[in-house]
Amino acid sequence: GIGGRGGGGGGGEGGGGLGGGPEAEMRRQAQANQAAQAEKNSGEADGGADGKAYKWEQTSKYGESEIIVRFPLKTPVTKKDVKVTFKAKALLVVVAGEELLSGATFGTVSVDDSTWCLVEKGSELQLLLGLALDEKWTSLLAA
Repeated sequence: GIGGRGGGGGGGEGGGGLGGGPEAEMRRQAQANQAAQAEKNSGEADGGADGKAYKWEQTSKYGESEIIVRFPLKTPVTKKDVKVTFKAKALLVVVAGEELLSGATFGTVSVDDSTWCLVEKGSELQLLLGLALDEKWTSLLAA
């Protein structure tokens, strides 16, 4: 009888190892974090239409996210031609008088951490958006 009870206890322990216990919880949390981390670093996505295409990519590390948006420009431009307005919840990009992007952003932008630059001799405009929260953006602009 006593041995049987002991076996039952062992079974309970086995269950604890699998289903509960702080270690399992930590492991689960770590896996969830890794999955979320991987999702926030899922690579570049295409956006825009009508010849105003752009590519954007979110990266996250150390609990901070940023998004890089790249606009290929048909004609090289200089900094004078570029007007970028960063707002907490909106983005406006005008190049050579043409509006390439305008709208409410998917999430909140940290304006102080956002900047832009021209690369490839002025044939590509790059925006760097610092994000207020380290969260996955499923699109650049709000639907």
